[in-house]
Amino acid sequence: MSGEMSSLHQFLTPVDIPLAQIFLDPNNPRFTEADWTYVAQEDWAKVDVQEATQRRMLAEFDVEKLRMSMEVNGFLPIDRVVVKKFDEEKYLVLEGNRRICAAKMIGQLALDGTNVADEVRESLQVIPCLQYTGSDEDAAWIFQGLRHISGVVEWSAFNKAKLLVEQMEKDGLNLTQVGKRFGLTSHGAGQWVRGYYAFNQARSASQFINQVDERSYPYFQELFGKSSAPLRDWLEWKEAEYKFENSLNFEEFISWLYPHSRSDEDEGVLKKGYFENRRVARRDDLRLIASLMINQRDLFEQFRAGSDLEKCYSIMLSRKLEEDARRRADPVSDLFSALEQCSKAIANIPYAAMRDQETKARILNGLNGLKDVISDLTS
Repeated sequence: MSGEMSSLHQFLTPVDIPLAQIFLDPNNPRFTEADWTYVAQEDWAKVDVQEATQRRMLAEFDVEKLRMSMEVNGFLPIDRVVVKKFDEEKYLVLEGNRRICAAKMIGQLALDGTNVADEVRESLQVIPCLQYTGSDEDAAWIFQGLRHISGVVEWSAFNKAKLLVEQMEKDGLNLTQVGKRFGLTSHGAGQWVRGYYAFNQARSASQFINQVDERSYPYFQELFGKSSAPLRDWLEWKEAEYKFENSLNFEEFISWLYPHSRSDEDEGVLKKGYFENRRVARRDDLRLIASLMINQRDLFEQFRAGSDLEKCYSIMLSRKLEEDARRRADPVSDLFSALEQCSKAIANIPYAAMRDQETKARILNGLNGLKDVISDLTS
């Protein structure tokens, strides 16, 4: 075994193999869990075994995104799939199961009459592979380990976003199109792309242009998550221009990531802001800030004034627990609060809602129900 590991290239031969002759590995190292049962070689090519393997790949290993990308780009032989021959004209995948699974899915769609481009279908007919001719029974573990443990280096979040934007600008793609090219939803692509433009705004049009670096990009991306909408509104995002319009709030936001401090030795002089000293430790903490903005505005103002975020958020949670306990202890007070909220909601029914006939009918039906309850109480 050690001899083969030290010279693996001797056991790899480039070969082009029809997709129909390539079989997913039912003993894929990704599957090894407590309930895993080894599938014998004579069963590898069985239809039910292959279907079960495909279902597991789809359920657990995000093949759908890869399929979406492959539907646009075809099968790209950037890295050859590694296979071994186990029967006449039958090859088992040792490394590349996700790619082969995605390719077979597209082939099935084409058979169902789904519109798959001819050039994509053509790229799936024959797959460039490396055939392993050694005898190591643990070859799949070795090849997957080389790739996923010590092999391909993950791109930074900033570089991924930069690639999406460049593709959009070069090929005139919209968010849906560029997302599909890279296996992302339009919302996912939008979060990457908008974050990239916001980050560039910080680097080119703020007081922090000499300090903002790529480490802070994920925070700008997080601004476009669903839970960060209040922060986004506070910064006044302008979708048509891909920029934040409230420059004062935007400068303040950047200062949370690169806070300045006054030197003890030279009072009055601001020290350069460092990302290591940021007031928001994790990108997900922006959701905590958004929650403060919605639920406890005074605590948000305390954070802005310099209070610790975790402390402010803990106070908010404590207040909520106290309020919940008070309501459980005083149901009458809870009733008055509900009545007050109901009155405000009715008084502030959006004009647009009353213009939509279906929505208007539902509102009027609900109001009639309230009238009946009030009538019963006051009669």
